[in-house]
Amino acid sequence: MLESITQFWYMWVVLLVLIIVTVFVCIKASKAVKRKNEIMEKQHEQLKRYSELIEKYTSLTPEKVQNADAKELCEGVMCVLQHQIEKSENPDAEYENAEKWRREVYALFYFDEDVTSESLSYFFRHNGGPLPKEAVNGIESIGYDKIQSVASQMYAMCDDKNENVSFDKDRIAQLDEKFRNLYNSDEFFEKIKLYILNVG
Repeated sequence: MLESITQFWYMWVVLLVLIIVTVFVCIKASKAVKRKNEIMEKQHEQLKRYSELIEKYTSLTPEKVQNADAKELCEGVMCVLQHQIEKSENPDAEYENAEKWRREVYALFYFDEDVTSESLSYFFRHNGGPLPKEAVNGIESIGYDKIQSVASQMYAMCDDKNENVSFDKDRIAQLDEKFRNLYNSDEFFEKIKLYILNVG
């Protein structure tokens, strides 16, 4: 036995390397499966919440709006419109034909998500189509005056179609900072709730 080990030592080294590689692959595979399960569980929870919000906010009454949590109400309105867009044969037309206040609340929900997790400039630079303009219009509609000017300036600077305003990195940084000091998410959603109550 000892003679075979010394004579074929390289075979034992190869076997040892194979064992180590196998253990390493098994550990990596186990972690990947766990991560995949966590992602699937999270997606399942999101879909469940999405369905619950659609069911809860498809029909709005003044009492329901009045008693709703402001942020959940906004998310519910967004989910209802998103659901209608997703099941439509013409998603763009579905969005365009939605009531003005619904389009604005939809945009404002995504606006808050981006400005609270990233920045004001992030929202305007990473969202295309009608969303940025709808958000600016929505800010005006809900009467959130203290951020309106900053948001409008940022929109103008990040709008590729606006040739009157040039892209200025220093100015963008200033506007982002000014916005951070002015913006209050809870106040924002309370204003949206009041807006829905008045127009919904």
